[in-house]
Amino acid sequence: MNLNQNHRKKTGEFYTPSPVVDFMIEQVFNQLISSKRIELGNYKQFTETLSKLRFCDPSIGTGNFILGLLKWLWNVLRSYSKYDGKLKMDFFYRFVTSNIYGVELNSNTLEICKTRISKTYPIFQGESFGNLKCGNSIVDIDAKEMFSSTQISKMKPFSWEESFSDIDSFDVIVGNPPYFNLKKIETRTEDTQLLFDYLKTSKRWKHLFRASSDIYYFFIMKSLSLLKNDGIVSLITPNYWIENQYADLLRSEILRYQILEIINLEGIRIFKDEGRWLNVSTSILTIQNRPPNQNFNFVKNLPKNFFELKKSSRLLPKHLSINPSELSATKWVLSRYLSIIKEISNNSNFDKLGNIAKIAQGLSPGVKEVFVLNQHELKINNIEEEVLVPFVTNRHVQRWLISKKKELRAILPSRIIELSDYPNTQKYLTRNKSLLTMGPDRKRLMEKNKIRWFDYSVYRNLSTFVKSQTKILCPYRSLLPRFSLDTERHFGATDIYAIVPKDEKDTLAILGILNSSFTNFWFREAGKTKGKMLEFFSFPLKGIPIPPISERAIVSKYVRQILSLLDKSKDGIEPQILEIEAEIDSEITQIYGLRQDFLAKYFGQNR
Repeated sequence: MNLNQNHRKKTGEFYTPSPVVDFMIEQVFNQLISSKRIELGNYKQFTETLSKLRFCDPSIGTGNFILGLLKWLWNVLRSYSKYDGKLKMDFFYRFVTSNIYGVELNSNTLEICKTRISKTYPIFQGESFGNLKCGNSIVDIDAKEMFSSTQISKMKPFSWEESFSDIDSFDVIVGNPPYFNLKKIETRTEDTQLLFDYLKTSKRWKHLFRASSDIYYFFIMKSLSLLKNDGIVSLITPNYWIENQYADLLRSEILRYQILEIINLEGIRIFKDEGRWLNVSTSILTIQNRPPNQNFNFVKNLPKNFFELKKSSRLLPKHLSINPSELSATKWVLSRYLSIIKEISNNSNFDKLGNIAKIAQGLSPGVKEVFVLNQHELKINNIEEEVLVPFVTNRHVQRWLISKKKELRAILPSRIIELSDYPNTQKYLTRNKSLLTMGPDRKRLMEKNKIRWFDYSVYRNLSTFVKSQTKILCPYRSLLPRFSLDTERHFGATDIYAIVPKDEKDTLAILGILNSSFTNFWFREAGKTKGKMLEFFSFPLKGIPIPPISERAIVSKYVRQILSLLDKSKDGIEPQILEIEAEIDSEITQIYGLRQDFLAKYFGQNR
């Protein structure tokens, strides 16, 4: 579509490919047919049962889901070959204009949708499509009492009750809501700030509001509130709601209903923008409006080409059956290893990493390319030693030890009281002043006197990095556990996390556990992942179960052996390290009460 990339990023407008739409529509109708809400036996049964149902897309976009619905319907009508074509066409027209509803924020986008329908089915030429309306699905008319008229014109409040006076609920809601985080600065505009303020204060939403919520959370909840009894909602959204700590209120709401199916599309690229695949991990969530009284299906590990397969080959693989009563508002662990995970989590002898160590994200320089310099840049600018600190990026953080090839150092402005005391640094920073003073975020911080023009944007966890002689570093995202011992007070940016044990003597034992196959297993099943990548963010790191010190201390001796081998830097030591890592895994397997072959079998099955 003719929406530029920056606009799309800020509005979350990414349109669902036809094969995905067709699959979702097919899944929904399979549910309706299996529950006998639609009868396919003959033309009369089909049209009579279908005409009782009302369909809605709360975020129409350019109409992909409506067109997918129409395609399914028309194909079924055509299959009744003995019936008069005009009879079928008349029913088709009545159904589309009377039984399909939808809302779209952007009036131009809505017109594109209507035009597409008319071009695909000429019978609708000149049709106004009165049930497809413009407005914001999640901003009700109470906003008119909270904001100025100018702000209201931007927000486009929408009353479902007044706009669709003939119907107050729907049998089927299907679609693809917008995706963007309300708090992230890169998606913050005047319009999204208004939306943030509305959701935070509206009587409808304030009890369900979290500052770090994603906008699609509210579309899911609004869709659920619009369902008739036994109605079905099926939405494709990012899958982060399953485990994100800020989605707890959303998960609580969902658990009030009967989940039918969650299809995790992790690893399957769905959305493109100007020819480039977007790194968005998605899931298809299907819910029915009735009390939860049965297990639901959780499907994952679909082949990457799943939606490219022929319809006849697009069978879902074996699924997990999940009991919703075992779930709560906290992160959902949808795993066949749930019993093992719960047994370890509930073991009172184990502690959480967050209780025995401080976990801190790296600093936020704001303009990293100015503050972080390599050896050549340091030399030609002659930066004063007093303002420099050793600095690593995630590529320097290897398993066990920081790479010896590191060459970066960073200017740490918090060490500077008077910039003029460091003339070379002053000259260098002044030369880059335009970079350091541009951008709305830095300008806002400077205007509020939160930072000086040459400061970092955020000195997050500064004292942790300044004071901790010994710590463990890890990248925020990695294919494998990659935890590294740091004894040289390295600093890092936001792509680095630091783990500082409360007892320094405990560092090697914790390092061994974090680099073990157990941690790899734990993060893949109960931690946080994105595709095949492990995401070592603060919250999931804090939740890693750690055995008592009397048991974990044995790991330290193996870690010392590995560090000694790495320190010698001799070629050919990798097999020796792998042998020691296997011994660590063996010890840890026993400590966590797992079968001796458990981890080997797990990774053999999940390659």
